[in-house]
Amino acid sequence: MGTTALTEAVFYILLSLDTPLHGYGIMQNVERLSGGRVRLAAGTLYGALATLTERGWIVSLGDESEG
Repeated sequence: MGTTALTEAVFYILLSLDTPLHGYGIMQNVERLSGGRVRLAAGTLYGALATLTERGWIVSLGDESEG
């Protein structure tokens, strides 16, 4: 299996996921953890989450509104 280099944004996204968070919470946590250096746009975040999910690095816990 090959290795995949992490971008700084993906590194902070993964670091943010020590507890379950929704997208906006991840964006805030990434900015806080990076000292304001990394600010994610929604498209960047959700694209990265989709890629991480496809690779099996993270799993979605679903939508809270799903009964």
